Amino acid sequence: MSKIKKKNHKRSSKFFHRPPPGSSPGTVVEPIDAHPTRLIVMAYNEASATTDTPTSVKNLKQHIDPNIVTWISILGLQDVTLVQDICHEFAIHRLTIEDVFNPHQRPKVEYFDAYTYLTVHVPRPDSDSDVISILMGDTWIITIQNCASDYLEGIRARIQKKIGQIRQKDRTYLAYAIIDTAIDLYFPITENYAQLIESAETDILQATRPVAIIDVFSLRSKVNFFHRILWSHNQMISQLIHDPETPFGEESWVYLRDCFDHTMQILEFLENLKENAKTLIDLHLSLQGHRSNEIMKVLTIMTATFIPMTFISGLYGMNFDTSLPNNMPELHWRYGYLFAILLMVIAGGSMLFYFYKKRWFSNMPEIPRFDRESTLDS
Repeated sequence: MSKIKKKNHKRSSKFFHRPPPGSSPGTVVEPIDAHPTRLIVMAYNEASATTDTPTSVKNLKQHIDPNIVTWISILGLQDVTLVQDICHEFAIHRLTIEDVFNPHQRPKVEYFDAYTYLTVHVPRPDSDSDVISILMGDTWIITIQNCASDYLEGIRARIQKKIGQIRQKDRTYLAYAIIDTAIDLYFPITENYAQLIESAETDILQATRPVAIIDVFSLRSKVNFFHRILWSHNQMISQLIHDPETPFGEESWVYLRDCFDHTMQILEFLENLKENAKTLIDLHLSLQGHRSNEIMKVLTIMTATFIPMTFISGLYGMNFDTSLPNNMPELHWRYGYLFAILLMVIAGGSMLFYFYKKRWFSNMPEIPRFDRESTLDS
């Protein structure tokens, strides 16, 4: 419980880490847990590809060749001044710069005169996500990510080794590749959640080990979170396909439609996981209530069985004056003790026979353990 509170506090601290109310639009606040800033500049065309890690960003835009695609990667937002200088060099709007430093920016697309601004989310197993900002100009792309790991390293390797057709396309294909990489990362984590839900279902039905209801709720919360993020991705990609202002041409729409189809697949899968998690919670609560009812029934039978026996033992345990003729003459009887024991046994047995005739015992079977495979076969 303390870990969950700590995680929620950390997440809310990041979300509300914003400029004070009334601040000027475009006010930049360094994000919490900012990673060291690294700069990677890659220029490529069909014939060649070069990679550089410059230390200065002065006149960076002037050195861009309009005949090739230039990809500027900013890893980490610790150096706020460096990131702002790069954005100013490419005439990025101040509101866009503010959004870049916002770690909880939703997936979206915005159009400006000199560039198009995109944001995508990369999933993490802890139900949080990393944001990648994409600034796409005429022949250049700037990606900004404040992540512990470089999610786009695979794309750089494809460009360097000339794998696929990325070197033969323009900057819109590179933007698609980045979006597609972010979407594809949701497949393994979604499959992992499906396995966790299936494992929890098996544990609940077969009662192999106790399942904490808080774990099921936590799993459902993660699925809901990723479902909301994927829905925003789905709307963003749809806007890139159908919006008249989109920089993507008809050749790129084919790939965006494929990416859109991937988001729909994951959304449908997450929708099923949401329903399964909700059903799992209801099943867990129902079985817990059933077990509690069975325990209460056993305790009720035991109590009802011993009530007449307790009455008899209490009656004969009273202090009577045995000198009077009407005060339990069997107290002087040599078989009085055995008579009282026999009377209690008969009383308890009568209660058990009554419960048996009422079929209370037949209605108390052991909670069955379901065999998933045999159930599916039947």
